[in-house]
Amino acid sequence: MRALLLVLLIIPALSFAQAVSQVSVEKNAEGQISNVSIKGSGFGVKAVPIFYDQAGTTYEKGVANSYFNSFLPDRMITQQDTMGSTSSPWSNSYGSLYIRNDPAIVRGPATGKYYNGLGVKVNLQNPRVHPRAGTPQESKKVYISWWFRQQNETRNYFQFELSSIDPEFNPKEGDEFTVNAGEHWSGVTTIYGRVIAYYPATKILHANYYGQYNTNRLTGNRLTLNVSNKSATLAVNTRGPGSNKYLRVWESDGTDGTFRSSWTNTEVYQADLRSVQRSNVLPREWNHMEYFADQNKKYIKTKVNGVVDAEGYYTLASDIAGHSPTIGLIGQDSTQTEMHQEIWMDDIYMDGSFKRVVLGNAPKYADVTHQEVQFFTSWTDTEIKFSPYYGSLDRKLPAYIYIFSEDDVPNSEGIAFESPPKMD
Repeated sequence: MRALLLVLLIIPALSFAQAVSQVSVEKNAEGQISNVSIKGSGFGVKAVPIFYDQAGTTYEKGVANSYFNSFLPDRMITQQDTMGSTSSPWSNSYGSLYIRNDPAIVRGPATGKYYNGLGVKVNLQNPRVHPRAGTPQESKKVYISWWFRQQNETRNYFQFELSSIDPEFNPKEGDEFTVNAGEHWSGVTTIYGRVIAYYPATKILHANYYGQYNTNRLTGNRLTLNVSNKSATLAVNTRGPGSNKYLRVWESDGTDGTFRSSWTNTEVYQADLRSVQRSNVLPREWNHMEYFADQNKKYIKTKVNGVVDAEGYYTLASDIAGHSPTIGLIGQDSTQTEMHQEIWMDDIYMDGSFKRVVLGNAPKYADVTHQEVQFFTSWTDTEIKFSPYYGSLDRKLPAYIYIFSEDDVPNSEGIAFESPPKMD
């Protein structure tokens, strides 16, 4: 079945000259929208996205690569599978990494497979279609979007050796506790936290201490488990959070004078730009991560769940002719090797432009709290085509189209295309 929906829209004036005159949709036999066409003017012309990895099928400049589709959930991705095979969309991988599809973990009913990594050093490296070794068409920009989930918070993760331990003190993962921190100028006398692991033989406790980024108010104080009211003293801090890298963006070999940027749990840096920012990546939830770099403007920005996380400019030369910024590493790369961690990744999207199409969950962009980047199949100055991908959007609510400019500015009013909205 094929249906045509015509919508005349007036788009408020923005910092880019785009106008939408018509939205048409195609529906499949089940009545679901399979394709969307947006017609108008001022969209500009751009190629399809450079790289889009859905953890199974990967699109390399629009061409599907199904190399990982045959990997079963218990088949670990090895370096032989990546570095040793030119069919792999990634040039390398590290750590215990799998492709899985557990309904308890997937982002949404239609998102399918995802990457699952066990440990603190587990990642994918260097997409073959856009390698660090050089690109046929140099791009001065890179936009990277992916969904990321981590089991344990990394910003306030500390290990302590305990003393004066109550009998039957037996903390389990997920147990919550309080720490009597004493008087303080802030007025906060109680610190809350969550157990990650406990080793009775060594008396070492791994835990998160909410809001604490050093041990000043922890060492020497009593920790009490909520579930049993049993206590122990936080005697000696044996490990701190360390640096946990989510993303490395490089061109060439990352030596001096090349573009070499990283995003960690505590900062974003590139050349002489150091933005100290404890990124608000929520544990045990899917987070939408976005990274922007513009070599012409010497500009870097990151977002977590649609909120600007870090932003700034660098001044030092960081550009090698014939090379483009690309994903050097994505996943997790931690300096704290004893940390307990598990990660998940999905829908890794990379392009050499900030222009993109997203579906948002509100009719005004200012009210959007959840957005899904779309893999468009055609983008001309007068028409954009894509097949809607709802990800984990709430399908009890309508979705709206937002078109971002090269300056990362969307239309303020969402473009409606579901009539009526699909209610699953």
